[in-house]
Amino acid sequence: MNYSKWARLILLISTLVFAASCSQVSKPGNTADLANDRREARFSILQVNDSYKIEGIENGSIGGFARLRTLRRQLQEGGEQVLLLHGGDFLFPSVMSKYLKADAMIKVLNLMDGNESAFDDNMMVVFGNHEFDDADPGVLLGRIAQSDFAWISSNTRYRSSEMAAGSPFSDRLSNVHDVLVKNINGVKVGLFGITLDFQKQSYVSFDYAPDLRRAAINKAIADLKAQGAAVIIALTHQDFDQDQWLAREFPDVNLVVGGHEHIYLEKRIGKTWITKADADNQSAVLHDVRVLADGAVETSHRKIDLDGKVEKDAQVDAEVGKQLAKLAEQIKKKNKDLNQVLGYSRYLLEGVEPAVRSRETALGDFLADVIRERMKADIAFTNGGGIRINDNIPPGPITVYDMEGLFYYDNELVSFELSGAQLLEVLKNSVSKSHLGNGRFLQVSGLRFKYRAKESNGVYSYAVEPADVEIKARGASVYTPLDTNKKYRVATIDFIWEKGFSDGYEIFSQGAGKSSPPRLDNGAAVSFRKTTEEAIDKLPNKTVTNRIEGRIIRQVQ
Repeated sequence: MNYSKWARLILLISTLVFAASCSQVSKPGNTADLANDRREARFSILQVNDSYKIEGIENGSIGGFARLRTLRRQLQEGGEQVLLLHGGDFLFPSVMSKYLKADAMIKVLNLMDGNESAFDDNMMVVFGNHEFDDADPGVLLGRIAQSDFAWISSNTRYRSSEMAAGSPFSDRLSNVHDVLVKNINGVKVGLFGITLDFQKQSYVSFDYAPDLRRAAINKAIADLKAQGAAVIIALTHQDFDQDQWLAREFPDVNLVVGGHEHIYLEKRIGKTWITKADADNQSAVLHDVRVLADGAVETSHRKIDLDGKVEKDAQVDAEVGKQLAKLAEQIKKKNKDLNQVLGYSRYLLEGVEPAVRSRETALGDFLADVIRERMKADIAFTNGGGIRINDNIPPGPITVYDMEGLFYYDNELVSFELSGAQLLEVLKNSVSKSHLGNGRFLQVSGLRFKYRAKESNGVYSYAVEPADVEIKARGASVYTPLDTNKKYRVATIDFIWEKGFSDGYEIFSQGAGKSSPPRLDNGAAVSFRKTTEEAIDKLPNKTVTNRIEGRIIRQVQ
């Protein structure tokens, strides 16, 4: 070969090497790989949130993790690349976690890939506020270490002492990440996690005040872009309005996978979808994510109901049964029998959260009546968020297991006075987030009222006027109009009296400003659970006969 041919060959090889090296370098000013810009890719996300009963509700006939495993397996068998994302609140609160310290929940979650010993590379969770329920940090740290899946948190820090500034949980546990990038079908998918600061334990601190949260999100997005993320997903556990704020303020986020509300919600802000599923895996949200050749990201989704039409995965169902047996044994050690019958109900007592947190229910009426009678009050109310059973009690026996669920938090009863004007403000706040199934919604006794609901472009407003409220004072046989100047004797649970401000009830701030009205009772501990059980025992044939009677009427304008 002569010199000129050698020269041409060397030039050709050099050109090819240079071109190959250039193909691996990102465009100037673009953190995504060129590979993400030159091919179309797609993958799926399976979303759940707020899971408390591993078996599901209504004796396992709806929801539960065995059906979720079936759905995930079916999607994977179809050749789809599926990320399983959980929007937080699963360690606590539940009857099972109360007695088994959340061990059962992790053992079931570790089976979501069908392998109890392998790490699930495609499952990620975010902290919910209830993950921090146990005051012992060892419980949380132990359950994280036990998890065969990844935790993501961009705004929480572990504190070894209450005075310490704290450090990211990722500094202590290898399966916790500040942000996480996954390579899915050749596309880099970035995730970050945000948790609201509702549950304040001494061992955790939150960057959740507006400025701190903004800084945490900015840093997370910058870190993800620096790692070449072409898709950015916010995995959150916070109020729906704060998810909307996030989507508006950070349009680079392609999808907000949320938790905290317990009902199915969806909203689009710009090009960003926000979604939440029904609690206890009653439904899941399946997202289809497409990354186009030009790097644009498109998402679509649909709700999938996990009802009796979805078969239970045999392996997960067997583990669920094993853990239910362990729960029964633990409760037996407390000299309790889960199946012990305490009384009966003639009609359905709805305790599922979408019901008790948004409308009158027969169960809510009964519980409010119990409070009113025991505290000798004109009016009584209790918040839907405090009714933790998230299940229905069908006509028939009422058992110890039902009581354990109803009174996960065994509050005490208190009484005080409110003016008619103050009571009106309480009712306005009660319904102010009823479209979200918010826990502030009150079940009432001794009064009836109607409220007007209006929706415009996804914005809800509510109105309650004095003329909309009627009172049936203790000993009275008829309802009379609300007198805004009159004082009424009111009874409720101590949580509302002490901390109602956290749910927007400004008058109830015993722990923050001590503005709660003075108690009329003598301060003696009166157990809500014990009072309820005693009330059932005194009923004719120990039978609850409450039915919905029109105490709360919603009028749509």
